[in-house]
Amino acid sequence: MADVTKNIPVSGPNMEELGIPIATLPNLRRVDSTNKIFRSSRQDLVSPEDCKKLNQLGIRTILDFRSPSEYKRASGNKLFDANTEIVSTLVPSKKNRDSPIRTKKVTVNPPGPEYESRVKRRYLFDFFQFNYIKAVFVRATWYQQLISLLYLIVDLIMRNHFKYFVRYFGVTVLNPAGLGQQYIDILEYSSTQIQIALRLLSEPENLPALISCAHGKDRTGIVVALVQLLLGKSTDYVAEEYALSEIGLQGIRQRVEVEIIDRFHFDESFTHARKETMLTTLQYIYDTYGSVESYLEYIGLGKEDQEKLKQALEAE
Repeated sequence: MADVTKNIPVSGPNMEELGIPIATLPNLRRVDSTNKIFRSSRQDLVSPEDCKKLNQLGIRTILDFRSPSEYKRASGNKLFDANTEIVSTLVPSKKNRDSPIRTKKVTVNPPGPEYESRVKRRYLFDFFQFNYIKAVFVRATWYQQLISLLYLIVDLIMRNHFKYFVRYFGVTVLNPAGLGQQYIDILEYSSTQIQIALRLLSEPENLPALISCAHGKDRTGIVVALVQLLLGKSTDYVAEEYALSEIGLQGIRQRVEVEIIDRFHFDESFTHARKETMLTTLQYIYDTYGSVESYLEYIGLGKEDQEKLKQALEAE
């Protein structure tokens, strides 16, 4: 296995230099030069041998941008969570966005044979809560809304985690708008989850941290992009680093297509991580807010909080 402690070079992003070759954890790579943040796809399928390799990174905290239900229904024995406390983050009211981060313990079936992991806590985030769903829902025509409610009733009866409801909106609303619009929606309607994640990353006791979601490219890609911009990386660097997921996910390309296209009927473009998609997202931030710092202030991460985050990630 390659040395997991080497620093990131000052040149542009390169998978050979950033990537960490762990066979059962695709899309794993370093994010920052001090090895405080890593990113990857979900760790549910990591083998016992690769658990040992992953442990060499010294990760203390996992920020998992999946909801508790998404985490629970994902396949895999979740060996890497054998000794890890799993909690879900609770979104505060708008009046109390500066209040302490509240969590709720998530009860899961115990994994297989225990593995001594250094990870103390996995935070689960539900990025697709009511305000996100409402924003997408109102874009549909009245008859599309009516049909979607019928699908919703079927989903509730079948208890299939809103599969047909999401499929319908995927075909009628999300696919025509494109992946870039979905990223913009996450910036706007999942902003509190983003703010909580960045506050957690600003606490030295949570570092090193691993940021992940299902595949490590969409929800993970947006939060990583914000961190990199705050640390002074150029938009080109951020977009190119995001696009490394095209390489990182090659080994599980079929699984990605099953989970995105077959299950939810999203367009094939939703399975990719193209530079242009991230550039569109970043352009939206600059056009709408003027800078990443202004966007972060808008979502509740003030200047002092931003400086705290930078100091935590830049400290040797």
